[in-house]
Amino acid sequence: MPASDTAAEASDTAAASDTEAASSADESSQSGNDSSSGSSGDNFGITCDKFNDAVSKASKAISANYPAPSSAQCNSFLKGMSKGDISSAREAAMFLSNILWESDGLRAKEEYDCKDLPDWCAQNYKSTDDKSGQTYWGRGYIQLTWSYNYKAASEGLYGDDRLLDKPDQVATDEDTAWAVSFWFWKANVHSDPGVQQGNFGSSINKINGALECKGAAQDKAKKRYEMYKAVLPVFAPGEQPKESGCYN
Repeated sequence: MPASDTAAEASDTAAASDTEAASSADESSQSGNDSSSGSSGDNFGITCDKFNDAVSKASKAISANYPAPSSAQCNSFLKGMSKGDISSAREAAMFLSNILWESDGLRAKEEYDCKDLPDWCAQNYKSTDDKSGQTYWGRGYIQLTWSYNYKAASEGLYGDDRLLDKPDQVATDEDTAWAVSFWFWKANVHSDPGVQQGNFGSSINKINGALECKGAAQDKAKKRYEMYKAVLPVFAPGEQPKESGCYN
């Protein structure tokens, strides 16, 4: 997504499924008819070379000119996969494709608009659960928003309220930026039957379905799918992409 679109839609992205987070965060599911090679112990054969290649190919697929990822980004991605209950190389490809879109090619760990207009965002993301002096606009690669989501992510990942107390670390710490993104995936996307059957559109529907599947932004969902078609052969050779679950 272009940076301005990423920022503008962050609240629809990461807050869309907040009612599901607490109930589904501890759920796990089978990977369905998955023929992906590798095992969770070796990250399904995904390496930094493959990660870099996948980002490059995804960028070219939508003519986005994303920069090459850093080694820190790759290492945090690889070690964070278990936090998302990623069950196959195919699911890892789904996750990365969506994250690339949400984060403007891993460039945005904080809403662009809120960096420029912090006072406006502080008021528009205000809720009764906020800690004094803290703001809860979109941060992390998934653009996590609202204090109740920061609290749920913090409790799910660390068993305490550290992200509620100091939300800035979601944008400033590489491991945390990935961790909250994997947490969101585990809580709201991973266990969806369509996702486990390999239907990429189902993952979009769980992340931003109101706008991109049922609303007027289906063109953006289709760009996500173009990236997925580029990432999947890198992570899971032999797998055939499935588009269904969103606008079709």
